[in-house]
Amino acid sequence: MKSKLLLFFLPLLFLLSACMTTKRLNYLQTGPGIPQYADSVEYEDYKLQKGDYLYIRIYSPNPEDIATYNGGISSSQAAQIGDNANARLLLYLVAEDGTINYPYVGKLHVLNKTTREVKFLLEDVLRESISAFSVDVKLSNRSFSVLGESGSGRYSIPKEKLTIFQALAMSGDMSLYAKRSKIQIIRQTEHGTVVKTFDLRSKSIINSEFYYIQPNDVIYVPFDNAKFFGVSHFTGAMSLVISTLSLGWFVYELIMRFSKP
Repeated sequence: MKSKLLLFFLPLLFLLSACMTTKRLNYLQTGPGIPQYADSVEYEDYKLQKGDYLYIRIYSPNPEDIATYNGGISSSQAAQIGDNANARLLLYLVAEDGTINYPYVGKLHVLNKTTREVKFLLEDVLRESISAFSVDVKLSNRSFSVLGESGSGRYSIPKEKLTIFQALAMSGDMSLYAKRSKIQIIRQTEHGTVVKTFDLRSKSIINSEFYYIQPNDVIYVPFDNAKFFGVSHFTGAMSLVISTLSLGWFVYELIMRFSKP
């Protein structure tokens, strides 16, 4: 009798544990089982890393200055190129030594600087040779990637402050089977690659260190155990349990019948 009860209840408990609930799916939750994160981290401007591409364009009323410091590109040509990441003529790579090689200026150390700081640096350097000008500095490779149960793709960052919710919405939101309690961000820093794991269901994620996306981030969304069983709600779980138990009971009866002397 104990064996029969065990055969009946084990599949039921196993499958119901994989069934989707509102606690597994809803965002901005509080309460037991939901982690709390420090609400003390403010947004910080992205600091340049090795391998980044900077788009730098000089504006001046003097066409010669424009052609000289825009890599030989005239004002009309520069306007056509814009900030297209594929137009290498106005892009400058942050080399392994943390510098960019700018025309008629030479190497400028930009590693761990923000684009605003690079703009100020260039203005100070060029002020010695140009009387009237302005500098536009942008990060060309402003994008992030998404893998797992929220689609797969690479997306451009449309504004300075992009939150994790906005980033996942751009990729089509997470599927029903996404494991929201174990979201991971793979991020490049000056000290190497770091992996940040957090629970997206927590309300306290707002303004935490996990809230804002940075350029080159990779967001990985793992799948929940329920996907393995194909169970998304209670009705589906019960249907699967009943089918499993019926088959199990049939096999059990066959074994008991043929095992009798």
